[in-house]
Amino acid sequence: MGTTKKNCYKKLGWTGIALCGLCCALPIIGTAIGVASLTALSVYVEKIGILALGLAGFFFWYALYNKRKGAKACTTSCNTNCDCKTEIVKEDKQS
Repeated sequence: MGTTKKNCYKKLGWTGIALCGLCCALPIIGTAIGVASLTALSVYVEKIGILALGLAGFFFWYALYNKRKGAKACTTSCNTNCDCKTEIVKEDKQS
């Protein structure tokens, strides 16, 4: 009877050690799998990132172009057609 209890406790001890080792190894395994999957995905993300950088540059240039175009249109319309300035002057003269 004594040897069967020892064998039972021995098996229980080895099971506990195995579970403890598995518990400590799972974060390391998970980290390794995560890093490997991110490395595999980085090939595709890099291509998308380069495309996104190009699109951002184009949209920046387009916004800057429209802003400058709008500023030029405002100054040239006021310089050639001074209706807005004469209306203010007419109102001042009437007062």
